[in-house]
Amino acid sequence: MLSNILEHHGRANQRLASLEEDLTHAKLEEEKLKATIEALEKEKSEMNAKVALMERKDLYDLLEAKMEGFQIANHLGMIGGFKNLNLTKNGWRSPR
Repeated sequence: MLSNILEHHGRANQRLASLEEDLTHAKLEEEKLKATIEALEKEKSEMNAKVALMERKDLYDLLEAKMEGFQIANHLGMIGGFKNLNLTKNGWRSPR
């Protein structure tokens, strides 16, 4: 009877050690996943910043092109060319 109790106690200790090892492994995996998530969030933030910068550059380029168009229209108006050409807020509209 005592040998059965000792044997059962030994198996219980082995199972406990196995569970503790599994817990340690799970904690390590959790830390790896947290690090991966943090890296991905940082990368996402950097990408969002790059996209915002590209959008601003595109808007700046568009504004610059419109300003060049206004300068051309003013110049043409000064020399008397294209008097019937309308410059709208959406761009050029030629007479119909």
